[in-house]
Amino acid sequence: MPNPALPAARAAARTVVPAPVLVLLALVLGLGLSVVSAAPVLAAAPAAATSTTPRTAAAGTATAAGDAGTTPVVLVGVTGVRWDDVTTLTTPALWSLSRSASIGLVAARSVSTRSCPADGWLGVSAGARAADALVADGTCRSLREPLAEAPGVVPGWADYTAAVDTQRYGARLGLLGEALADGGITATGIGAGAAIALADDEGLPVGTYVHRPTGTSGLTRAVRDALSTSQLVVVDAGSVRDAGQATHGRSTDASDAALSEEDQAEILADATDDPSSTEAFVEPTRAQQMQVVDARVGAAVAAAERAGATVLVVSLADSGRTALQLAAVDGPGAPGTDVEFGESLLTSGSTRQPGVIQSVDVTPTVLELLGLDGSVAALSGAAITPSAGPAAASARVEHLLDIALRAKQITRVSGAYSAQLVLVQAALFVAAAIILTRTGRSDRAPLRPALQVLRVASLALAAAPVASFLTGLVPWWRSATPTNAFWWTVGGWVVAITALALVGPWRRRPLGPAGVVAAVTVVVLVVDACTGSTLVIDSPMGAHRILAARFYGMSNQAFALLTAGGLLLAVVIADELLRRGRRTAATWSVALLGLLLVVVDGAPGLGSDFGGPPPLILAFSLLALQVSGRKIRWRTIAIISLAGAVAVGGAAGLDWLRPASERTHLGRFFATVLDGGLWDVVYRKLEVNLRVLTSWRYLVLAIGGVALTALVVTGPHPRRGDLLGKGSPMAGLRTAVPLLKPAVAAIGLALAVGFLINDSGIVVPATGIALAVPCLVAAAAQWRLGVPDGHVDVADEAVTEPPGAPMPATV
Repeated sequence: MPNPALPAARAAARTVVPAPVLVLLALVLGLGLSVVSAAPVLAAAPAAATSTTPRTAAAGTATAAGDAGTTPVVLVGVTGVRWDDVTTLTTPALWSLSRSASIGLVAARSVSTRSCPADGWLGVSAGARAADALVADGTCRSLREPLAEAPGVVPGWADYTAAVDTQRYGARLGLLGEALADGGITATGIGAGAAIALADDEGLPVGTYVHRPTGTSGLTRAVRDALSTSQLVVVDAGSVRDAGQATHGRSTDASDAALSEEDQAEILADATDDPSSTEAFVEPTRAQQMQVVDARVGAAVAAAERAGATVLVVSLADSGRTALQLAAVDGPGAPGTDVEFGESLLTSGSTRQPGVIQSVDVTPTVLELLGLDGSVAALSGAAITPSAGPAAASARVEHLLDIALRAKQITRVSGAYSAQLVLVQAALFVAAAIILTRTGRSDRAPLRPALQVLRVASLALAAAPVASFLTGLVPWWRSATPTNAFWWTVGGWVVAITALALVGPWRRRPLGPAGVVAAVTVVVLVVDACTGSTLVIDSPMGAHRILAARFYGMSNQAFALLTAGGLLLAVVIADELLRRGRRTAATWSVALLGLLLVVVDGAPGLGSDFGGPPPLILAFSLLALQVSGRKIRWRTIAIISLAGAVAVGGAAGLDWLRPASERTHLGRFFATVLDGGLWDVVYRKLEVNLRVLTSWRYLVLAIGGVALTALVVTGPHPRRGDLLGKGSPMAGLRTAVPLLKPAVAAIGLALAVGFLINDSGIVVPATGIALAVPCLVAAAAQWRLGVPDGHVDVADEAVTEPPGAPMPATV
């Protein structure tokens, strides 16, 4: 049948984009990211110049409580305490704090998903993720206080340092203690956890150490006396453990061999006399443990309030079951600022989410409150600050409980969602391989009904990933049956997106319906990145707050979907423009869309994704060159790769120039590199890559998707010199869509590079395939439905793909 696009195709064949324009296209993607990244740095430069100087000066002059106008700080650390534990009658102290203080949730993840009490206190000491040595049965080990007479090295310090040396988070135990000593800050520690937090690199507590009194009145006196001489008081108020998750003694400590029998008897007595001790024969209930901890918190807070101190109450680790923990801060902010904590939510620069902080934020917060924020080069956390929230205290607590509930429920459905998505995708791969390779006319049964079902099913599966993000717009986790509500919500979004793809004038184009699904995916992810990443966070294919891997910006799975969807959308737009003979416009459309996605994905404060821009820059630049009608050589690839490296490095460097509390992932990574921690980051990413490489879910998607793509693009029986095979049922698809092969090549290249440089490894290509392959299958089914005999006229083939048309990459 005559092709109405032939005149335009002939005109496009004679139009070649000039070489200087192509060089500009190769550079514009990379330079755009750096330019956008520079704007917030330039805007923040005057503020940084005026705010950091007085704090650095204070670090060198503060020597005693009340000097230089500083406010004393009391850090009350607990573990295993959540906001759903707090009630008016059973926990009056914490309830009172919820009324008057700034409150928030704590992502207390340490080296592993579940954190132990020792992990939380080690994190305060190091200002980074650090954990105790693993125990064979997976339990947590108890903390021990130094001896009452002449306290020396923190019990278990040898184990702690040995364990941290094997971990790849750049943790340095004793960092907080050394910063306090160097800054001339007097400190007092009360309790076993406080001894860990205030220890120097040799395990000796800095300042004064006091055993935690058994009674609440004694604890109030101890804190009051400490505040008369110290600027910082750290109190270990105890732990709450879930049923069956009691901690066990440190019988394997290397330091035990040096203790006398009398010392060991004192340690045993200290452990069993405590009513909340995990060594008790009868395990106390959670409510009983909470009452003990709340009484200690109340005693410490009462003494701190009388002294006008800033109080931080933070739950630093889990209770056995992983969940978001409790935090409350009350009192003045950092010296030299007008910040005041109270009747608000908490946030930090590491989360950028109202109401959510990390346990690693505690150390930089303490240093900032003491005027020592300039004394440490780089920390993984950021200072805690107040954030606007509901005016009523009850509404603030309800808001936090809602976030915690969503975080808990998403962990219950995400695994099932991923598994079922993979199984359905695998079924699609098999069905597509059978249906698309069937010969015969597609306007007759049984092939036509099968192709129609395949097209709809493929579009629905392609819509499933973005539908999982859109579930965040519906509060399904509040339902009485949240799991059922989640699946109904996902199904509703899938139906809506699929219906949109099947209506409208685009439904007649081979790439039309698939392009609509890709466009919805791109628009949702771009808008979400520009509005605070509310959909990516705590979604099945996004970042989970409990895991504390990312709290804002573009997750690795979202990046994979953005890449695959963006390249598909670019091909759909360019294909339409090429059919109208507008090659230059088609080339620029690819470049500009690529620029938009690079900026959104990589710019600090938006996507803040370090590993995303390089593959995006490379793939979109090569696709733009192919659309322009030029061949690609190794020199071109090298120039584009260099532009991507310069763009990402420049963006990270500019972000690093901002104040430490305002840096994003990019700036913190740059600081880590400058501090010599690059190898730890690389090693950790390689370790994660190898661990997920054997996951069956991602292997099925990756291997099955690649095989089906090859089948669709090359046909079932290709002949020598004939890529598609003249006798294949799919022989005319490449002729109908000349950009099909460049699109597949660009998507494959971007996902492959993303696999190599991102810490999610095979998750990146597997997630991209979950969108790209169903879209490709839908396009193939759409084309066969429109071409009953499955073939295109030879004359059409000769003109539709002229010498100047996009060519496969050559080197």
